[in-house]
Amino acid sequence: MKFKIFIFLVLNFSTGYSQNTLGNPTENSVKCYFDNSMSSLILYDAINGEKSKILNVSETGQKTQWFLITVGQIKNDWVQMKEISFFDLLGSIFKTDSINRELSKNKGKWIKLDNLKINTPDISVPDSLGIPFYSEPDLNSEIICKSGTFLILRLLDVHETWAKVSFTHNKINYMGWIEKENQCAFPWTSCPFHGSTEN
Repeated sequence: MKFKIFIFLVLNFSTGYSQNTLGNPTENSVKCYFDNSMSSLILYDAINGEKSKILNVSETGQKTQWFLITVGQIKNDWVQMKEISFFDLLGSIFKTDSINRELSKNKGKWIKLDNLKINTPDISVPDSLGIPFYSEPDLNSEIICKSGTFLILRLLDVHETWAKVSFTHNKINYMGWIEKENQCAFPWTSCPFHGSTEN
C-alpha cells in the first residue's frame, strides 16, 4: 500500500511539474533537454573555445534524471545557454539544490547543438487533429506535417519561442518549426496538448 502511494505521488508530481515548469507556453525561451544516453555534456567558454566544464551524464543516466537547457541563442551549431538545471524526480532535493547552485555559475556558457531534444505531448489522435509543424516560425506559413502521436524531436534552431526541429513520422523524415505551446522539455512527457483541433 505504501509503495502504491509513493508511485502515485511521484507520477502526480512529475505531471504537475512538467505542465507548470517545463511546458509553460507563456515563457519566452525555448527549453530542451540533453540526451542522457550520452556519456558527457561539455561546456565551453565560447564557440570553439576552451572547455569550461565536463558534466558526467553517465551518473545521471536514469529516466528520472536529466539536464534542462534554456536556450539563449544558436549560432553555427552551437548553443549559448541562458540557464542549465539538473532534475532528479526521485533523488534528494538537497543534493539537487547543491548541484544546481554549482550549475548556475555556468549561465552564458556554450554547448554543441548535438543531442539536444524536445518532446511533443504524449497523445493519440488522428494526424489531422495532431500537432502542426510549420515551414517557417509563423502560424501563417505552410503546415508541412501534423502528428497525432508522441515524437522525440532533435533541436536545430530557434526563433524567439519557436523551435526548428527534425523528426521522423510515418517513416518520413521532416524538418519544421513547432510553436512553444507544444514543446515539452521532458525526457518522458506529460505536458498538456495544445494542438489544433481542426482538420
